[in-house]
Amino acid sequence: MHSITTAAPRRGPVHHARTRGASHRAAPEARTGTAKDAVLTVLGLIGIVSVLWLVAAGAFHLSVIVFVTGSMTPTLPTGSAAIVQQVEASELRIGDVVTVPKPDSGIPVTHRIVDMAVVEGSPDERALTLKGDANDIVDPVTYTVTGAQRVIAGAPGLGWLVIGAKTPVAMVAITLAVALAIAWALWPSRQRTDS
Repeated sequence: MHSITTAAPRRGPVHHARTRGASHRAAPEARTGTAKDAVLTVLGLIGIVSVLWLVAAGAFHLSVIVFVTGSMTPTLPTGSAAIVQQVEASELRIGDVVTVPKPDSGIPVTHRIVDMAVVEGSPDERALTLKGDANDIVDPVTYTVTGAQRVIAGAPGLGWLVIGAKTPVAMVAITLAVALAIAWALWPSRQRTDS
C-alpha cells in the first residue's frame, strides 16, 4: 500500500510557479492583441465614416467650406468649417447662409440672405442681397444666381484642421501613419512556446 501512495502524482509549488509564469508571459501578448483590435476598430470606423460621407456628398450634393474671414462672426467665426449643400435658387429663403461667387471676380463669398427677389423674365433666377453677420451694411453688389451652396451645419475651429489636412506634408504624414497603423495591426503576433 505504501508504494501506491508514493507513486501518486505530486503537486507542489513548482507546478503552480510554471502556470503563473506562463500567464505572465501571455499578458503582454494579450495586451498587444487588444491594442491591435482597438486600432483596427478605429481604422474601420474611419473607413466607414469616409465611405458614408462620399456617398452622402455625391447623393445630396454636399461639400465642406472653411471660413477664412470673420464676416460671419459670431455664428461662424474665422477658422470655422461648414457643410454646404448645392440647392436651386427657388429653394433659398431669407435668413439662409449661402456661398455664391462674386459677380466681378468669381471669388466665393459666404453671407446671410437678407433680401431676395425673382429675376424678371427668368423665374429660375434669384437676385440676392447678402450681409455678413459681423458687418454693419449689406454687400455692395446684388448676386444673381440659379443656385447656391446653402450652409446646413457648421462648427468653429474645425476649418483649420481641414486646411491643415490638405497640405502636402499633412497628406503624406496621414498616409504614412495610416499605412503603419494598418501594417502593425495586421502583423502576426510572435507565438511563445514553453520549453
